[in-house]
Amino acid sequence: MKTALLLTLLIASQAFALEVDEKLTFRVLKLSETRKTMLVNRGTEDGLKEGDHAKFYVSAGVVARGVIVKISPARSVWSIYRLVNADFVLADAVMSLKITPPVKITQDESKMLVVEDVPTEVAVGDPGRLGIPMADGANDLPPGVDPNSAEASSRAELLALQSMGPGNIRERNFELWTAISISSLGSKTSANTAGTDSFSGSDARTQLALAGEFYSKDEQQWWSRFSPFGFVNIHNRAQMAFQGSKQQESATEFGAGMNWHPWNMPSVVNDFVPFFGMSMALGTARSTYEPGGENPGAPSSEAQGTTLAYSFGGGFKFYTNKGWGARAVLDYYMRSDKMKDDNVDVSWTRSVAGPRLWVGMGYRW
Repeated sequence: MKTALLLTLLIASQAFALEVDEKLTFRVLKLSETRKTMLVNRGTEDGLKEGDHAKFYVSAGVVARGVIVKISPARSVWSIYRLVNADFVLADAVMSLKITPPVKITQDESKMLVVEDVPTEVAVGDPGRLGIPMADGANDLPPGVDPNSAEASSRAELLALQSMGPGNIRERNFELWTAISISSLGSKTSANTAGTDSFSGSDARTQLALAGEFYSKDEQQWWSRFSPFGFVNIHNRAQMAFQGSKQQESATEFGAGMNWHPWNMPSVVNDFVPFFGMSMALGTARSTYEPGGENPGAPSSEAQGTTLAYSFGGGFKFYTNKGWGARAVLDYYMRSDKMKDDNVDVSWTRSVAGPRLWVGMGYRW
């Protein structure tokens, strides 16, 4: 008896399911920022089932294609795998869908047949402004009900939209990021011999990086995995030796570089984005030496000049839907300083090389 009841229900549900080429009018309840995930006001009660593929269209023609990835009696979450005309895909818009045969979806960009449309409109606003017809039967809310309210759709259904994996922020293609390291310590030395002078000074280090990075919006092109950036680095160091001599070093670099994202696209959010990068910088350097107990009364000396630096390495980025991001970079840094001491007419060349670990934060808009 129980088996027969289940079989009857299964047959009834299949009979009610929409067939290929059947049409249905619906309203968009929620839309992700990237327009890749959409919550609509149609579900199993309307003949839809998980895995259904459909074309979405308005009076202007087909605007997108998608597949159902989550469904409830009155709601369904669609994953949009092709945007034909992204400007017509709007939150609270009314459009129609037509069930289509399943298509094979690929993540291999070299096998894609079409270039995806990039939206120029924001994903909110009056659908009528873009010519989307308000079809009968699509708006299932009473007059005056806010479509974002709990009365319009349950919290669980709205959370389904937010949990459909990583999105992207490709429209936010400019990033400003910074990394900073500051220490300001005092130091004092004294010998255990009676009558020996003691010395006091500082042990301070400052390193500040400020950079701007550009990302391509057209992620179908091969160069979209590369992001050029420009930066300024400021280094300062002051230190006192045990015998009281003091040394101050400073360098200011202006440079540019390129990052390569071989796996995840640089617009992916809520997931780690590995990358490799390299850079080159030019700038100025200065070194000052003040004698201590080893040569009391001697004058201080200073050398100034230019610096040339290179770096290469890799790291990870992480972005949120709002554009805030963080990054960690491990690179190998090489710098050559050419400085001249005008007091004694002597030129010096100093080389600096070794690994660096950077941790920074940024914002994309």
